[in-house]
Amino acid sequence: MSTLFLAWRNVLRNRRRSAITLATIAVAAMAVVMLGGYVAATIKGLETLTVRQVGHLQVMSRGYLEFGRANPARHALRDYAPLAGRLRADPQLAPLLHVVTPTLQVQGVAGHFASASSSTFSAAGWVADDRARMLAWDGLRLGTPPLPTALRADRPDDGVIGVGLAQLLDLCDALAIADCVRAPAAVPAAAAAIDADLAALSRQAREAGPAAPAAGAVVVDLLAAGASGAPNIVRMTATRAERQGVRELDMVHVGLPLALAQRLVFGTGAAGASALVLQLEDSARLDEARARVAAVVHDYAGDTLEVRTFAEVSPSYNQVVRMFRTLFGFVSLLMAVVTLFAVANTVNMAVSERTGEIGSLRAIGLPRARIRRMFVLEGGLVGAFGAVLGVALAVVLAGGLINHAGFSWTPPGNITPVPITIDVQGSARLCLGTVLAMTLIACISSWWPARRAARLEIVEALRHA
Repeated sequence: MSTLFLAWRNVLRNRRRSAITLATIAVAAMAVVMLGGYVAATIKGLETLTVRQVGHLQVMSRGYLEFGRANPARHALRDYAPLAGRLRADPQLAPLLHVVTPTLQVQGVAGHFASASSSTFSAAGWVADDRARMLAWDGLRLGTPPLPTALRADRPDDGVIGVGLAQLLDLCDALAIADCVRAPAAVPAAAAAIDADLAALSRQAREAGPAAPAAGAVVVDLLAAGASGAPNIVRMTATRAERQGVRELDMVHVGLPLALAQRLVFGTGAAGASALVLQLEDSARLDEARARVAAVVHDYAGDTLEVRTFAEVSPSYNQVVRMFRTLFGFVSLLMAVVTLFAVANTVNMAVSERTGEIGSLRAIGLPRARIRRMFVLEGGLVGAFGAVLGVALAVVLAGGLINHAGFSWTPPGNITPVPITIDVQGSARLCLGTVLAMTLIACISSWWPARRAARLEIVEALRHA
């Protein structure tokens, strides 16, 4: 009679105890798989949001990430068009690329002349059509709808500001912001001097600026240090205010067309960009694309430029990913401990109840190794069947209930809720790994009681018969 058959028969002998242990393992496996599927889906959603905002890769002047914000003109890509053309035309890169577009980051002072108010801003300039394509990226095929953009190719002076910045500029009524907090009536003395200087410069901008804004929009003056060190000012028509997920960003955010940002930094002379943003069709080929982009960039400009990934440009991505993976690891460890003690307790009780049987088997010549193997197999069978049941329950609950329940949450740094989904069917390795891990843990937890059973002396064991 085979050891496996004996183990299976013994599992069925005490059905209630085996069922309780199996249910415990099933719940543990289900928890691991569902949490793992949730973490996988959340990371995919976070990657989609990040790639939509900053692309997969950015080509920039060496040292821009560390020093570029303080002096965007000094660290700018002055002649980015030929490099962008090379990247688009490269035979290895062309099938991988979704968007290649320049962007320009600039900081300065935003003011509204009519309300005599001003505040600092941090702006990003984009090409309108390219920006719309970036915000519609769904390379992970999550079915996430495109993010809206206020930039339009036919409105070169239109932009958007954060709700917090609109409040600081006293634009609550002008932009019809429903939940806007009104600014105090008095202007602080320290800001009055800045407002006076800004008002003087804005008079010059108004003479050559755009026509009067349409209803529901307002003209905002943007002041920044130009490439020569002298201040430049442009007029932007703020068509709406958009609330940002981070309060500090909401109080400085400005989104505007690239040409307007370039005029603010470089004047009417030669324009530049902070970086070339590359968005790929498929994130899975990021390493391949980065290596090829680095080779093309090196041939074009030597070591003066560098290529950064979205995780380097937006370090919060890796921080959130590590947080979720640490949480998953901690819960998995807890479930492993539960499985370990549940199986060990079951096998230990089986050994105690079957001491006489063990003595009989040893008396008819069954070797110690086979006794030990029989009890280890009993634990392994319970662990394997419990894990398979748990994975099956996770697939049913995730695919048939949770993913269609309409639950949602708002990730850190965002204002748009995203659906809560559990990617179990797309996590085959997670399901297989859970079954194998639970089976292995069950076998390990059975080994000590099995060793104790195998070491029983025949005469002593037969006294319990």
